[in-house]
Amino acid sequence: MGWQYLSVTDETPNDLWMEIAALLEPPDILALQSTCRALNQALYRKSVWAVALRQVCREHSLFLPTFPIDKMDTRQLFIAAMGPYRFKSLIESAGSFAAHAEDAPVLSPARGPFASHKVAVLPRTASYLVPGGRFLLTFDCEAFILWDLDLVGSTKDINRPQSQGMVCVFPPGTFGTFAGFETGYSSMDVSMREDSLRVVVSGGSGKVT
Repeated sequence: MGWQYLSVTDETPNDLWMEIAALLEPPDILALQSTCRALNQALYRKSVWAVALRQVCREHSLFLPTFPIDKMDTRQLFIAAMGPYRFKSLIESAGSFAAHAEDAPVLSPARGPFASHKVAVLPRTASYLVPGGRFLLTFDCEAFILWDLDLVGSTKDINRPQSQGMVCVFPPGTFGTFAGFETGYSSMDVSMREDSLRVVVSGGSGKVT
Protein backbone atom coordinates (compact mmCIF):
# COMPACT_ATOMS: atom_id res chain seq x y z
CA MET A 1 0.00 0.00 0.00
CA GLY A 2 1.54 3.30 -1.11
CA TRP A 3 1.78 6.45 0.92
CA GLN A 4 -1.02 8.94 0.45
CA TYR A 5 0.11 12.54 0.39
CA LEU A 6 -2.24 15.36 1.27
CA SER A 7 -1.81 18.71 -0.45
CA VAL A 8 -1.88 21.45 2.13
CA THR A 9 -3.01 23.99 -0.44
CA ASP A 10 -5.72 21.73 -1.90
CA GLU A 11 -7.12 20.73 1.47
CA THR A 12 -7.09 24.22 2.98
CA PRO A 13 -9.74 26.75 1.82
CA ASN A 14 -8.48 30.07 0.53
CA ASP A 15 -10.51 31.86 3.19
CA LEU A 16 -8.44 30.15 5.86
CA TRP A 17 -5.19 31.20 4.17
CA MET A 18 -6.46 34.77 4.19
CA GLU A 19 -7.18 34.52 7.91
CA ILE A 20 -3.65 33.22 8.46
CA ALA A 21 -2.20 36.06 6.38
CA ALA A 22 -4.07 38.61 8.52
CA LEU A 23 -2.00 37.46 11.52
CA LEU A 24 1.34 37.86 9.72
CA GLU A 25 3.60 40.80 8.93
CA PRO A 26 4.06 41.67 5.22
CA PRO A 27 7.50 39.97 4.86
CA ASP A 28 5.98 36.76 6.27
CA ILE A 29 3.04 36.97 3.86
CA LEU A 30 5.51 37.41 1.01
CA ALA A 31 7.51 34.40 2.17
CA LEU A 32 4.37 32.27 2.40
CA GLN A 33 3.21 33.54 -0.97
CA SER A 34 6.56 32.54 -2.50
CA THR A 35 6.38 28.88 -1.47
CA CYS A 36 4.21 27.72 -4.38
CA ARG A 37 1.97 28.89 -7.19
CA ALA A 38 -1.23 27.96 -5.35
CA LEU A 39 -0.40 30.15 -2.34
CA ASN A 40 0.77 32.95 -4.58
CA GLN A 41 -2.62 32.96 -6.28
CA ALA A 42 -4.44 32.67 -2.96
CA LEU A 43 -2.56 35.49 -1.19
CA TYR A 44 -1.71 37.96 -3.94
CA ARG A 45 -5.10 39.63 -3.59
CA LYS A 46 -6.22 43.16 -2.87
CA SER A 47 -8.16 42.08 0.21
CA VAL A 48 -5.06 40.44 1.75
CA TRP A 49 -2.73 43.37 1.17
CA ALA A 50 -5.33 45.96 2.15
CA VAL A 51 -5.51 44.33 5.60
CA ALA A 52 -1.71 44.18 5.72
CA LEU A 53 -1.35 47.89 4.89
CA ARG A 54 -3.83 48.91 7.59
CA GLN A 55 -1.86 46.86 10.11
CA VAL A 56 1.40 48.47 8.96
CA CYS A 57 -0.12 51.93 9.48
CA ARG A 58 -1.11 51.01 13.03
CA GLU A 59 2.20 49.32 13.84
CA HIS A 60 4.39 52.08 12.42
CA SER A 61 2.19 55.05 13.38
CA LEU A 62 1.57 56.11 9.77
CA PHE A 63 -1.32 58.44 8.97
CA LEU A 64 -3.94 56.10 7.47
CA PRO A 65 -5.50 58.66 5.03
CA THR A 66 -2.08 58.79 3.34
CA PHE A 67 -3.21 55.73 1.40
CA PRO A 68 -6.46 55.69 -0.66
CA ILE A 69 -6.75 51.96 -0.01
CA ASP A 70 -10.08 51.50 -1.79
CA LYS A 71 -8.63 53.00 -5.00
CA MET A 72 -5.25 51.23 -4.87
CA ASP A 73 -4.58 48.04 -6.82
CA THR A 74 -2.88 44.95 -5.39
CA ARG A 75 0.61 45.98 -6.53
CA GLN A 76 0.30 49.46 -4.98
CA LEU A 77 -0.95 47.98 -1.70
CA PHE A 78 1.92 45.48 -1.66
CA ILE A 79 4.56 48.17 -2.30
CA ALA A 80 3.11 50.45 0.39
CA ALA A 81 2.83 47.66 2.98
CA MET A 82 6.43 46.59 2.37
CA GLY A 83 7.78 50.16 2.51
CA PRO A 84 8.87 50.28 6.19
CA TYR A 85 10.56 46.89 5.87
CA ARG A 86 12.44 47.88 2.70
CA PHE A 87 13.56 51.07 4.45
CA LYS A 88 14.80 49.11 7.47
CA SER A 89 16.64 46.66 5.21
CA LEU A 90 18.27 49.53 3.33
CA ILE A 91 19.42 51.19 6.55
CA GLU A 92 20.80 47.93 7.93
CA SER A 93 22.63 47.00 4.72
CA ALA A 94 24.10 50.47 4.13
CA GLY A 95 24.70 51.41 7.77
CA SER A 96 28.14 51.91 9.24
CA PHE A 97 29.83 49.42 11.57
CA ALA A 98 28.90 51.66 14.50
CA ALA A 99 25.21 51.27 13.63
CA HIS A 100 25.51 47.52 14.24
CA ALA A 101 27.18 47.86 17.62
CA GLU A 102 25.40 46.41 20.64
CA ASP A 103 24.92 49.85 22.18
CA ALA A 104 23.64 51.46 18.97
CA PRO A 105 20.25 53.17 19.36
CA VAL A 106 17.29 51.24 18.02
CA LEU A 107 15.51 52.79 15.03
CA SER A 108 11.84 52.39 15.95
CA PRO A 109 8.65 54.20 14.94
CA ALA A 110 6.46 56.01 17.42
CA ARG A 111 4.14 53.63 19.23
CA GLY A 112 0.62 53.85 20.52
CA PRO A 113 -2.66 54.98 18.96
CA PHE A 114 -2.05 58.62 19.76
CA ALA A 115 1.23 60.28 18.77
CA SER A 116 2.07 63.90 19.58
CA HIS A 117 4.82 65.85 17.84
CA LYS A 118 6.07 69.28 18.84
CA VAL A 119 7.53 71.39 16.04
CA ALA A 120 10.17 73.78 17.36
CA VAL A 121 9.62 77.51 17.28
CA LEU A 122 10.95 78.69 13.94
CA PRO A 123 11.38 82.06 12.24
CA ARG A 124 8.50 82.99 9.96
CA THR A 125 7.18 79.50 9.03
CA ALA A 126 6.62 76.23 10.89
CA SER A 127 6.22 73.01 8.88
CA TYR A 128 5.54 69.36 9.63
CA LEU A 129 5.60 66.32 7.32
CA VAL A 130 2.91 63.92 8.51
CA PRO A 131 4.21 60.31 8.90
CA GLY A 132 3.47 58.55 5.62
CA GLY A 133 5.03 61.29 3.48
CA ARG A 134 1.90 62.52 1.70
CA PHE A 135 0.69 65.47 3.76
CA LEU A 136 2.70 68.55 4.74
CA LEU A 137 1.47 71.13 7.26
CA THR A 138 2.72 74.72 7.09
CA PHE A 139 1.84 77.78 9.16
CA ASP A 140 3.13 81.34 8.82
CA CYS A 141 0.62 83.21 11.05
CA GLU A 142 -1.34 84.32 7.99
CA ALA A 143 -2.43 80.94 6.67
CA PHE A 144 -2.44 77.36 7.86
CA ILE A 145 -2.09 74.99 4.86
CA LEU A 146 -2.42 71.24 4.57
CA TRP A 147 -0.49 70.29 1.42
CA ASP A 148 -1.38 67.08 -0.42
CA LEU A 149 1.89 65.93 -2.03
CA ASP A 150 0.19 62.87 -3.54
CA LEU A 151 0.80 59.22 -2.78
CA VAL A 152 4.48 58.37 -2.36
CA GLY A 153 5.75 56.61 -5.48
CA SER A 154 2.81 57.63 -7.67
CA THR A 155 3.33 58.85 -11.20
CA LYS A 156 2.76 62.58 -11.38
CA ASP A 157 1.33 64.47 -14.34
CA ILE A 158 3.81 67.18 -15.34
CA ASN A 159 0.93 69.32 -16.65
CA ARG A 160 -0.69 69.73 -13.23
CA PRO A 161 0.65 71.25 -9.99
CA GLN A 162 2.92 68.94 -8.04
CA SER A 163 1.09 69.69 -4.79
CA GLN A 164 -2.34 70.89 -3.80
CA GLY A 165 -3.07 72.86 -0.66
CA MET A 166 -6.18 73.02 1.51
CA VAL A 167 -5.93 76.44 3.12
CA CYS A 168 -7.27 77.97 6.32
CA VAL A 169 -6.53 81.70 6.18
CA PHE A 170 -6.55 84.07 9.18
CA PRO A 171 -7.87 87.33 7.63
CA PRO A 172 -6.89 90.62 9.30
CA GLY A 173 -9.32 92.13 11.75
CA THR A 174 -11.24 88.98 12.67
CA PHE A 175 -11.45 87.35 16.08
CA GLY A 176 -8.59 84.96 16.71
CA THR A 177 -6.40 86.43 13.99
CA PHE A 178 -2.71 86.33 14.72
CA ALA A 179 -1.02 89.71 14.98
CA GLY A 180 1.77 90.78 12.69
CA PHE A 181 5.33 89.53 12.85
CA GLU A 182 6.54 91.85 15.59
CA THR A 183 8.82 89.13 16.95
CA GLY A 184 8.68 86.88 13.87
CA TYR A 185 8.12 83.32 14.98
CA SER A 186 5.66 80.47 14.50
CA SER A 187 5.21 77.08 16.15
CA MET A 188 3.04 74.02 15.67
CA ASP A 189 1.96 71.12 17.90
CA VAL A 190 0.57 68.10 16.02
CA SER A 191 -1.31 65.13 17.48
CA MET A 192 -2.19 62.19 15.25
CA ARG A 193 -4.60 59.29 15.37
CA GLU A 194 -5.08 56.70 12.64
CA ASP A 195 -7.40 58.89 10.57
CA SER A 196 -7.37 62.34 12.15
CA LEU A 197 -4.96 65.17 12.95
CA ARG A 198 -5.21 67.79 15.68
CA VAL A 199 -3.01 70.84 15.20
CA VAL A 200 -2.35 73.74 17.59
CA VAL A 201 -0.50 76.71 16.11
CA SER A 202 0.88 79.87 17.66
CA GLY A 203 3.10 82.73 16.64
CA GLY A 204 3.27 86.33 15.51
CA SER A 205 3.58 88.84 18.34
CA GLY A 206 2.52 86.30 20.95
CA LYS A 207 -0.99 87.74 21.28
CA VAL A 208 -4.26 87.66 19.38
CA THR A 209 -6.33 90.65 18.29
